[in-house]
Amino acid sequence: MSIGILKPTEKRARLVGFLLLGAFGLFLVAGGMSIPFLFESFSIKYKFGFHRALLRSGKVIGIVAGVLLFLQLVLVSRLGALNRWVGMDQLVQWHRKNGIFLAFLALSHPLFIFGPEDIQTLPISWEFWPEVVGALLLMGLFYMVASGLLKTWLAFPFHLWMRAHRFGGGFLILAFFVHLLFSSESFEEGLPRLAGLVLALASIVLLLWRHLPFFRPLSRWAVSGVFPAGVQTTQLVLSSEEKKKFLFFPGQFVFLQFFDSEISSEAHPFTVASAPTSNQLEFFIGSHGDWTSQLKRVKAGDAVRVEGPYGRFSYLVLSDERPLLFIAGGVGVTPMLSMLRFLKENYGKRRVRLVWSVRTPHHLFCVSELSRFQESMDGFSMHLLFSHGLGGRRLDQEALSQFVEEFLDAEVFLCGPPPMMRDVGRILVDLGIGKRRIYTEVFGF
Repeated sequence: MSIGILKPTEKRARLVGFLLLGAFGLFLVAGGMSIPFLFESFSIKYKFGFHRALLRSGKVIGIVAGVLLFLQLVLVSRLGALNRWVGMDQLVQWHRKNGIFLAFLALSHPLFIFGPEDIQTLPISWEFWPEVVGALLLMGLFYMVASGLLKTWLAFPFHLWMRAHRFGGGFLILAFFVHLLFSSESFEEGLPRLAGLVLALASIVLLLWRHLPFFRPLSRWAVSGVFPAGVQTTQLVLSSEEKKKFLFFPGQFVFLQFFDSEISSEAHPFTVASAPTSNQLEFFIGSHGDWTSQLKRVKAGDAVRVEGPYGRFSYLVLSDERPLLFIAGGVGVTPMLSMLRFLKENYGKRRVRLVWSVRTPHHLFCVSELSRFQESMDGFSMHLLFSHGLGGRRLDQEALSQFVEEFLDAEVFLCGPPPMMRDVGRILVDLGIGKRRIYTEVFGF
């Protein structure tokens, strides 16, 4: 049954996404690195030997850092095609690693630039305002990276940190282009000037795309009900205020933003638990933070803005009909629930197995529904593990070997707490399942 969404195959889509993004990044980096060689500034021409090489290297490093800063914006702008090809979780991970790398590049840039000049003190005066902007840019960049790495240790409220990170990032990108276009002689005219202005304009367009609701895939919904669903889990049901059908793959996620409730209006990502054929959107949200623990304050009738769908964590992006092995920890079962509900409506001869680990039986939800799936789907089996209490079992190698033995040829979808996914992923590889057949979706802002 079609749900009206283009369905590229997993391997081809990821390959296309990696190649296009990589080629785009290499083109920008190579073009930027060539400028100090093809368009020498006067400061480079009047240097000789080691000092000339040092100054040119500093300019190359600064331009590359600026290109990487622009790519930071590309990675988190939620561009539709890029997210469908690569997956937002992968883009977020690249954003994090790229930020750390460009921070070290930015730090080395002034060391190379000022090294040949034998400057004892920084030139702070109105005449050198572009350099002052560069210094502020460097300090702001290191604040952004440090706050991102230490936000948990410093106990920053996530919604406040995200707002500061988002608007701070936009300020840093604009500050970079001001510094570049007004401090470097190579960018005063000609092709470098034009290239800098084009990238600056592209940055403004991406910032508008990312922040203005007009450009984003938004739809309006209303809360139908909020119910407890096991220990530390809340069931949220939304009804559409629009006649247009909301299309998504089972297993994808959306961003929810509440307006009429007593909780923060900051958007948060959650996986849809309902099937794409349902007229409602259903979510099972674990209470693991300040924001999620306040979901009980949401009331029926509250307005909700839904952005998405996003993600590639769905069996529908696969091109073959291999057996499916779903391994979930806690509320990580949510995308599997969506996929199973859709599979039930479109079931063939496919073998499907769900292995679900929770702390205690009190943490379960939708078990009756899943049990009925076993009756109506001949190839479906479900196995529950309880990690705490008398006789508790964890997803260790002994337990997994029992459940994986008949599914060594399966496509594996793994979702749960990050430590659990890392451990289970290693065990699955040891048991003989190839890494390319293990699919996860991890967010680490």
